[in-house]
Amino acid sequence: MKSKEKTTPVKCKNETCNGCSIEGKLLCNHTLSDLIDFYLLFMVFFVPFLAGMLIGNFHTALGIWGVLAGVFFLYVEALILCRHCPHYAEKGFLLSCHANWGLPKIPKFNPRPLNRIEQVSWLVYVAVLFLFYIPFFIISQQWLMLGLTTLGLVTFGWTVQRTKCNRCYNLSCPVNRVPEDIRKVFYENYPDFSGSGEK
Repeated sequence: MKSKEKTTPVKCKNETCNGCSIEGKLLCNHTLSDLIDFYLLFMVFFVPFLAGMLIGNFHTALGIWGVLAGVFFLYVEALILCRHCPHYAEKGFLLSCHANWGLPKIPKFNPRPLNRIEQVSWLVYVAVLFLFYIPFFIISQQWLMLGLTTLGLVTFGWTVQRTKCNRCYNLSCPVNRVPEDIRKVFYENYPDFSGSGEK
Protein backbone atom coordinates (compact mmCIF):
# COMPACT_ATOMS: atom_id res chain seq x y z
CA MET A 1 0.00 0.00 0.00
CA LYS A 2 1.33 3.41 -0.96
CA SER A 3 2.11 5.60 2.08
CA LYS A 4 0.01 8.69 2.50
CA GLU A 5 1.88 11.95 2.07
CA LYS A 6 -0.64 13.85 4.17
CA THR A 7 -3.37 12.27 6.26
CA THR A 8 -6.67 14.12 6.50
CA PRO A 9 -8.09 15.23 9.85
CA VAL A 10 -10.39 13.00 11.89
CA LYS A 11 -13.94 12.60 10.55
CA CYS A 12 -13.05 13.62 6.96
CA LYS A 13 -14.11 10.95 4.48
CA ASN A 14 -11.04 11.58 2.28
CA GLU A 15 -7.91 9.52 2.77
CA THR A 16 -5.53 12.36 2.00
CA CYS A 17 -5.67 16.11 1.54
CA ASN A 18 -4.03 15.79 -1.87
CA GLY A 19 -6.32 17.27 -4.50
CA CYS A 20 -8.87 18.50 -1.96
CA SER A 21 -10.50 21.70 -3.24
CA ILE A 22 -10.65 23.25 0.24
CA GLU A 23 -7.12 22.44 1.37
CA GLY A 24 -5.70 25.64 2.84
CA LYS A 25 -9.11 27.34 2.79
CA LEU A 26 -10.20 25.76 6.08
CA LEU A 27 -8.24 25.23 9.28
CA CYS A 28 -8.60 21.46 9.04
CA ASN A 29 -4.85 21.18 9.62
CA HIS A 30 -3.82 24.26 11.54
CA THR A 31 -0.23 25.22 12.27
CA LEU A 32 1.61 26.60 15.28
CA SER A 33 1.59 30.03 13.63
CA ASP A 34 -2.25 29.94 13.54
CA LEU A 35 -2.27 29.39 17.31
CA ILE A 36 0.34 32.10 17.98
CA ASP A 37 -1.53 34.57 15.76
CA PHE A 38 -4.77 34.02 17.68
CA TYR A 39 -3.24 34.46 21.12
CA LEU A 40 -1.21 37.51 20.13
CA LEU A 41 -4.42 39.11 18.87
CA PHE A 42 -6.16 38.23 22.14
CA MET A 43 -3.38 39.96 24.10
CA VAL A 44 -4.13 43.22 22.24
CA PHE A 45 -7.41 43.22 24.19
CA PHE A 46 -6.33 41.48 27.39
CA VAL A 47 -3.30 43.62 28.30
CA PRO A 48 -5.17 46.99 28.51
CA PHE A 49 -8.15 45.23 30.11
CA LEU A 50 -5.98 43.77 32.86
CA ALA A 51 -4.02 47.01 33.32
CA GLY A 52 -7.19 49.08 33.66
CA MET A 53 -8.74 46.71 36.18
CA LEU A 54 -5.57 46.77 38.30
CA ILE A 55 -5.11 50.54 38.04
CA GLY A 56 -8.70 51.03 39.17
CA ASN A 57 -8.17 48.62 42.10
CA PHE A 58 -11.05 46.44 40.90
CA HIS A 59 -9.43 43.32 42.34
CA THR A 60 -12.66 41.64 43.45
CA ALA A 61 -14.28 42.28 40.08
CA LEU A 62 -11.17 40.96 38.34
CA GLY A 63 -11.38 37.83 40.48
CA ILE A 64 -15.03 37.37 39.50
CA TRP A 65 -14.06 37.80 35.84
CA GLY A 66 -11.32 35.20 36.33
CA VAL A 67 -13.83 32.70 37.72
CA LEU A 68 -16.28 33.41 34.87
CA ALA A 69 -13.49 33.01 32.31
CA GLY A 70 -12.22 29.82 33.93
CA VAL A 71 -15.65 28.21 34.00
CA PHE A 72 -16.24 29.29 30.41
CA PHE A 73 -12.99 28.09 28.89
CA LEU A 74 -12.61 24.93 30.98
CA TYR A 75 -16.16 23.62 30.52
CA VAL A 76 -18.97 25.85 29.20
CA GLU A 77 -17.44 26.66 25.82
CA ALA A 78 -16.71 22.99 25.20
CA LEU A 79 -20.28 22.08 26.18
CA ILE A 80 -21.89 24.73 23.99
CA LEU A 81 -19.50 25.13 21.06
CA CYS A 82 -16.38 22.99 20.86
CA ARG A 83 -17.89 19.51 21.13
CA HIS A 84 -19.63 20.09 17.78
CA CYS A 85 -16.30 20.62 15.97
CA PRO A 86 -14.24 17.94 14.15
CA HIS A 87 -11.19 18.89 16.27
CA TYR A 88 -13.08 17.63 19.32
CA ALA A 89 -13.19 14.13 17.83
CA GLU A 90 -9.40 13.87 17.68
CA LYS A 91 -7.56 11.55 20.06
CA GLY A 92 -6.56 12.71 23.51
CA PHE A 93 -8.15 14.47 26.46
CA LEU A 94 -6.92 17.94 25.45
CA LEU A 95 -8.31 19.96 22.56
CA SER A 96 -6.05 20.85 19.66
CA CYS A 97 -7.21 23.79 17.55
CA HIS A 98 -6.14 27.29 16.57
CA ALA A 99 -8.14 28.96 19.39
CA ASN A 100 -8.61 26.63 22.38
CA TRP A 101 -5.49 24.49 22.24
CA GLY A 102 -4.83 22.57 25.45
CA LEU A 103 -8.29 22.87 27.00
CA PRO A 104 -9.91 19.70 28.41
CA LYS A 105 -12.50 17.80 26.40
CA ILE A 106 -14.92 17.06 29.25
CA PRO A 107 -18.38 17.05 27.55
CA LYS A 108 -19.08 14.23 25.12
CA PHE A 109 -18.40 14.84 21.42
CA ASN A 110 -21.53 15.60 19.38
CA PRO A 111 -21.25 16.20 15.60
CA ARG A 112 -24.63 17.87 15.18
CA PRO A 113 -24.63 21.64 14.48
CA LEU A 114 -25.29 24.09 17.32
CA ASN A 115 -28.96 24.89 17.79
CA ARG A 116 -30.26 28.43 18.19
CA ILE A 117 -30.29 28.31 22.01
CA GLU A 118 -26.66 27.21 22.07
CA GLN A 119 -25.64 29.92 19.65
CA VAL A 120 -27.38 32.65 21.67
CA SER A 121 -26.04 31.29 24.97
CA TRP A 122 -22.48 31.32 23.65
CA LEU A 123 -22.81 34.87 22.32
CA VAL A 124 -24.25 36.12 25.64
CA TYR A 125 -21.45 34.54 27.68
CA VAL A 126 -18.80 35.93 25.32
CA ALA A 127 -20.38 39.38 25.55
CA VAL A 128 -20.26 39.25 29.36
CA LEU A 129 -16.57 38.31 29.31
CA PHE A 130 -15.42 40.80 26.69
CA LEU A 131 -17.58 43.77 27.73
CA PHE A 132 -17.06 43.25 31.46
CA TYR A 133 -14.62 46.17 31.74
CA ILE A 134 -16.92 48.92 30.42
CA PRO A 135 -18.88 49.89 33.58
CA PHE A 136 -15.75 49.73 35.75
CA PHE A 137 -13.69 51.95 33.46
CA ILE A 138 -16.57 54.44 33.19
CA ILE A 139 -17.07 54.55 36.97
CA SER A 140 -13.36 55.17 37.54
CA GLN A 141 -13.21 57.60 34.60
CA GLN A 142 -10.36 55.70 32.97
CA TRP A 143 -11.14 57.12 29.55
CA LEU A 144 -7.74 56.28 28.07
CA MET A 145 -7.91 52.65 29.21
CA LEU A 146 -11.52 52.47 28.07
CA GLY A 147 -10.46 53.62 24.61
CA LEU A 148 -7.40 51.35 24.44
CA THR A 149 -9.29 48.28 25.61
CA THR A 150 -12.17 48.94 23.24
CA LEU A 151 -9.74 49.49 20.37
CA GLY A 152 -8.00 46.22 21.31
CA LEU A 153 -11.33 44.40 21.39
CA VAL A 154 -12.39 45.77 17.99
CA THR A 155 -8.97 44.95 16.51
CA PHE A 156 -9.10 41.42 17.91
CA GLY A 157 -12.65 40.76 16.72
CA TRP A 158 -12.22 42.33 13.27
CA THR A 159 -8.91 40.57 12.56
CA VAL A 160 -10.05 37.17 13.82
CA GLN A 161 -13.17 37.42 11.66
CA ARG A 162 -11.05 38.11 8.59
CA THR A 163 -8.24 35.62 9.24
CA LYS A 164 -9.64 32.79 11.40
CA CYS A 165 -13.45 32.75 11.40
CA ASN A 166 -13.48 32.74 7.60
CA ARG A 167 -11.48 29.46 7.68
CA CYS A 168 -12.67 27.78 10.90
CA TYR A 169 -14.36 24.46 10.32
CA ASN A 170 -16.74 24.63 13.25
CA LEU A 171 -19.32 25.85 10.76
CA SER A 172 -22.28 26.19 13.13
CA CYS A 173 -20.45 28.66 15.38
CA PRO A 174 -22.48 31.91 15.30
CA VAL A 175 -19.44 33.96 14.26
CA ASN A 176 -18.25 31.56 11.56
CA ARG A 177 -17.72 33.32 8.20
CA VAL A 178 -16.75 30.46 5.87
CA PRO A 179 -18.11 31.09 2.33
CA GLU A 180 -21.04 28.99 1.18
CA ASP A 181 -19.16 27.20 -1.61
CA ILE A 182 -16.53 25.97 0.87
CA ARG A 183 -19.27 24.95 3.33
CA LYS A 184 -20.79 22.77 0.64
CA VAL A 185 -17.52 20.90 0.05
CA PHE A 186 -16.94 20.64 3.80
CA TYR A 187 -20.27 18.86 4.31
CA GLU A 188 -19.40 16.51 1.45
CA ASN A 189 -16.13 15.66 3.21
CA TYR A 190 -17.65 15.65 6.71
CA PRO A 191 -21.21 14.32 6.21
CA ASP A 192 -21.73 13.64 9.94
CA PHE A 193 -21.66 17.39 10.64
CA SER A 194 -24.32 18.41 8.13
CA GLY A 195 -27.16 18.03 10.62
CA SER A 196 -29.29 16.28 7.99
CA GLY A 197 -32.28 14.65 9.56
CA GLU A 198 -32.02 16.74 12.74
CA LYS A 199 -34.96 18.81 13.94
